[in-house]
Amino acid sequence: MPFVSIKKALENVLKEYDIKGNIESHKIFYLWDEIVGEKTARHTKPARIGNSTLFVEVDDPLWLTQLRYMKTDILEKIESKVKKGTLKDLKFYLRHN
Repeated sequence: MPFVSIKKALENVLKEYDIKGNIESHKIFYLWDEIVGEKTARHTKPARIGNSTLFVEVDDPLWLTQLRYMKTDILEKIESKVKKGTLKDLKFYLRHN
């Protein structure tokens, strides 16, 4: 069996399952706690990415308001962790229990 790089194997899997989009942006899901900090991460969860926008679920109306003020800082932190220009916007919404 010939050696196949992980990158090539992943490309083949993505192609086989017809998975498209910016794979780089999905790093945000496992880096979220590091990006926003533990305290903020306890009240938030990145839910999905669509049209270069990250949709973030928030568990409390007060946190929702606070996060809107933190939006620019969070986007800057995201850009420091993933490829620049990966995301254009953040949208926060209240999780319904």
